[in-house]
Amino acid sequence: MTDPELDAFLRDRRVGVLSIARPGKPPHTSPVWYDYDGSRFRIQVETTSAKARLLAGAGSAAVSFAVQSEVPPYRYAVAYGTATLAPTGDEGLRRRLAHRYFGRLAGNMYVAQEEKRGITGAAVRVIEIAPERFVTHDFRPEAGALGRFYFALYRWLRPVPA
Repeated sequence: MTDPELDAFLRDRRVGVLSIARPGKPPHTSPVWYDYDGSRFRIQVETTSAKARLLAGAGSAAVSFAVQSEVPPYRYAVAYGTATLAPTGDEGLRRRLAHRYFGRLAGNMYVAQEEKRGITGAAVRVIEIAPERFVTHDFRPEAGALGRFYFALYRWLRPVPA
């Protein structure tokens, strides 16, 4: 992908997969919502999560962060870099993520539901990832015009299940 294509791809609403290195064990890997501003990823996590505990104990950690399309022809980007844990949460980020992934109405309901469960701004932290390099691939050119038409028709006839 070109830099502008990569930027647009990462700014789309997608779920990322975060892998955090752990000494002597396989990396801790989990799907996450994220915000991307063109230079860094920001991920909200609960303070009690394994992700937050790993970063709080280490200060920073090597991570990989994968983002992919869910429909053919597939595209993906993997960012490699260093993650740090901010000392506080970010209420604005929290609401932006909820709106991004659920829409404004359902996002507001989600935040209200979380607050009712005790997940307030004090119970969350922000992981920031500064990417050092990206590995990407876009299978669309390899599919050709006929392949792209086929996959568009296929997605229309057989949408990706939720």
